[in-house]
Amino acid sequence: MATTPSIQYCQEKTYPVGSSAYYAYLFVPEKQKETIQILYAFFNEVTQILYTASDSTVARAKIEWWKNEIHQLFQGKPEHPISQALVEPIKQYQLSQQFFTYIIESVEMDLTHNRYLDWVSLKKFCTMQTGAFTCLITQVLTTTTEDNIRFAQHIGVALHFASFLQNMGADAQQGRIYIPMDFLRQHNAIAADILNGQHTEAFQSLMQAQYLFVKDLFKEGLTYLSPDQRKTLRPILIQINLSLKLLATLSKDNWQVLDKSMSLAPISQLFIATKTWISKRVYL
Repeated sequence: MATTPSIQYCQEKTYPVGSSAYYAYLFVPEKQKETIQILYAFFNEVTQILYTASDSTVARAKIEWWKNEIHQLFQGKPEHPISQALVEPIKQYQLSQQFFTYIIESVEMDLTHNRYLDWVSLKKFCTMQTGAFTCLITQVLTTTTEDNIRFAQHIGVALHFASFLQNMGADAQQGRIYIPMDFLRQHNAIAADILNGQHTEAFQSLMQAQYLFVKDLFKEGLTYLSPDQRKTLRPILIQINLSLKLLATLSKDNWQVLDKSMSLAPISQLFIATKTWISKRVYL
């Protein structure tokens, strides 16, 4: 890829070396990988509006700007460096405008929620954000079929919810809880305890139940993966296995996630990525 200013900007915004995404796409052919890196740059740029804008008014203005920018992009008149970098991939892979729009709208949705009352509302958010993003990745990796899109949507939701469990502490510091309130009530977990970083027995019971729930979400998503697509969609299978391994590690640590962050060692991530690339299997 020629290092134009727009590509250089994307390289600064995309997933970092050593991240789970880095290992998930490590073995992907270079042309596809370059496009995926641009998509990650877009995703990071837009989803970080919630955390980088000085107030909600500024955030809403940025969201509206991006809505218009995506419209302009698909009209062939992009302004932003990331949009400019997306012009050719959109043509080559027939990337859907709707998926880009869903991601932007998900940020708008999250701007008005720091709690989600039930799974229906949280699932809608996850579907619009990481579900849509995983659909874009899938369009780069393979053909756009109904089953492939359903697979991507379901796995995107599962990956997003798994990330909430992994990042409970960081989200709580922002005053946010991404486990539905009715799930908390089922386990007598108190939101104030979570926000105050208290690892109560109720919290540990809640988190263990969500771990099992995530595994069920992954199982459901995998029912849409046809055998002939396992090879082309191996990067997503790697993401699933990396997520499951980290959740298993957090479970063994009794979900001490409110006051510290944990990640898999690079050698462990490389081993899982290599094993999955060869086997084309998910280890639930």
